[in-house]
Amino acid sequence: MSKPNDHLQHPLRLALAPPPDALERLFRVFGDELIPLEQLRARYFRNMNAETFKAAIGTERIPLPVTTVVTSNKRQQYVHLRHLAAYIEERAWLADEDLARRLSPQAGDEPE
Repeated sequence: MSKPNDHLQHPLRLALAPPPDALERLFRVFGDELIPLEQLRARYFRNMNAETFKAAIGTERIPLPVTTVVTSNKRQQYVHLRHLAAYIEERAWLADEDLARRLSPQAGDEPE
């Protein structure tokens, strides 16, 4: 049987669960569970200016959900630490897969 407020809490949809030590390390870097977008950009997306980053975050280019703590028009936007950790894990996993694919011998390329 569902609880009365089940509809208010949506499950996190993380492709890969981040390891606990990754969360701890990121918390030490940022000092909070919510990371202001500008701090995130300055740390991990230095190659993007603020306008380009703001347009890319929350899209398929940078698929990180953006959250706020208030509903005003001038609210500050954040990324949750757990989402960032999962994103970093996913990018590392994709890099591993890409390297394995490039290093594996292709069919017909094997030495005789």
